Amino acid sequence: MIVVGGGIGGLSAAVGLRGAGHEVVVLERAPRVDPVGTGITLFANAMRALASLGLRDAVAARGAAARCSAILTSAGRELVQVPTDLLEGTIAIHRGDLQVVLGEAAGEVRLGVDVTAVEQNAGGVIVRTASGGEEGGDLVVGADGLGSVVRRAIADARRRYAGYTAWRGVSPVAIESGRLSESWGIGERFGLVDIGGGRTYWFATKNAQEAEPDEPGGRKAEIQRRVSGWHEPIASVVQAADENGILRNDVYYLDPLQRWSSGRIVLLGDDAHATTPGVGQGAAQAIEDAVVLARRLAHDDEPASALAAYEAIRRPRARAVLKLSRRADRAGQLASPLGCRLRNTIVARLPQRTQWRQLEAIVRHEP
Repeated sequence: MIVVGGGIGGLSAAVGLRGAGHEVVVLERAPRVDPVGTGITLFANAMRALASLGLRDAVAARGAAARCSAILTSAGRELVQVPTDLLEGTIAIHRGDLQVVLGEAAGEVRLGVDVTAVEQNAGGVIVRTASGGEEGGDLVVGADGLGSVVRRAIADARRRYAGYTAWRGVSPVAIESGRLSESWGIGERFGLVDIGGGRTYWFATKNAQEAEPDEPGGRKAEIQRRVSGWHEPIASVVQAADENGILRNDVYYLDPLQRWSSGRIVLLGDDAHATTPGVGQGAAQAIEDAVVLARRLAHDDEPASALAAYEAIRRPRARAVLKLSRRADRAGQLASPLGCRLRNTIVARLPQRTQWRQLEAIVRHEP
């Protein structure tokens, strides 16, 4: 079997498929594996999926257990807390550390392989590469991300811009142990996440035109200007950030696809259901995909039947996550001052259990 893409979803798929007894090779475009990225929060559903892959303890050992989570105003007034029972089992970790754990268990990963096309024939599936080479297999798993090459063999899907851009970074400063928080301004947000080891993962957002360039003074200067006057420790965390380590990405998603597979080609993760980060479930859903895909292929000797079952199990859940994420984004990125005041009032007055009922269905899920 061939997995195209060596990110979180692709490596998870390789681990799951190898555990089910398949021979797997991962083809990754990047020429080397670096500890890239920033932080990630793995709620309990993601950790249960990692447990199915035999990796929960290894991941937990590299991250920090979440203990408290809240949404605040930019002035620091608490609007709502996430019930502590919904945080049980949640781990926040550097993405690079997570990929190290997955990579060590994934088996053969070939770097510097740029896949340009995927074709099916009577004998199986052929993957063609930019170097003119080709790889053959009995199944291809597309895990090459939002701009997936593999997806083109199944669906003509265009990414949708969510209307905002996001900066992310890791600062070498400690905040409250186990803290996850998101602060809301007007058309912008700021998040703080303890990932252990005296490090804080942070993110900032703003409503923006697609592909809007950085300001002349640089990313750090713009973020500092935008959060000037926001509650502590936001300013301190940004001040400690390395300008060269700040990532910026416009945020995109995919509308639900009509199908995730065709013949012996199947999609998972962002290839199939790219979502926004509104409820922190992008990587989690890719890991869940990997677990279910490996399980169905292990239980059914007929690939078509196994892939149909995989889709039937995973598509409704991915659709629900996208819907909830988009709703959370719209609330957090609200740009009207009057609308923001009304939003804050409503959020502060609603009972906790009412607000988090949908999140409960996500984080308590068993893959």
